Amino acid sequence: MAVKTLRDILSVENLETVTASEWKEFALGIHHGKPCMAPIFNIANMIMIYNQEGTAAIVKVLKKMLSQEEQSLEMLKKSARSIEGEVFLTTTYSSTVLKMLSEIAKTREIKVIATESAPGKEGRLFANLVAGFANCKLIHDSTVFSVASEADCFLTGADSIIPKGVVNKVGTRTAAEAARVYGLESCVVCSTLKLCPVNLSDMIVSREITGRLEEYNQIFDLSSLNLFQKVITELGTFTPNDILKNISGKVSKELYNE
Repeated sequence: MAVKTLRDILSVENLETVTASEWKEFALGIHHGKPCMAPIFNIANMIMIYNQEGTAAIVKVLKKMLSQEEQSLEMLKKSARSIEGEVFLTTTYSSTVLKMLSEIAKTREIKVIATESAPGKEGRLFANLVAGFANCKLIHDSTVFSVASEADCFLTGADSIIPKGVVNKVGTRTAAEAARVYGLESCVVCSTLKLCPVNLSDMIVSREITGRLEEYNQIFDLSSLNLFQKVITELGTFTPNDILKNISGKVSKELYNE
């Protein structure tokens, strides 16, 4: 998503004619549209910070972010073979995790246990793609504690890593807790663009069905960094304490004033 967003911005015709007020409106709009996504927040934040310097400065910093993000996956793949295990528990859909597992499968035979990841069921798509290079078992989310003991490692991506922990699709925390119970190594893999110095929204949706019946739907959840042993980025592998030291940076008060 980050690469596509950056490419789309930089491909706009007559970008040099965009005014400061238009940049501000755009930055606020994309952040509020995806309030859980650290890469979108970081893009919006850079636009707000460099807006006073003009479009040329904004374009320069966005091109740098795009270049770094495009290179990050190849750099992450180099770390894949350092991940131990033959059976991997995963949840939801992550293109980064998919690439990592594909790299691991080049060196040894592996099996993947993938949760369905309701309500969006992104895990079904993920499992079908994994089956192209490795054996895969697709499970319902509610059975994760029943099968986690079969795995050697829990491997997950992240939508954001914030000071409070790892934000990812709902079900990630349950899988991480199951991994802890069974003593599995747990690893988060993501680019540093997923690191965010502020705490983002958790996207909880509820609706009234009748006067006494309410439906609750949670899209993302928060997992403590203490549930993981490793955070693997394009800059290397970090402990949770080490990665917290890297979550810093200037934040626009107009974008985030909580």
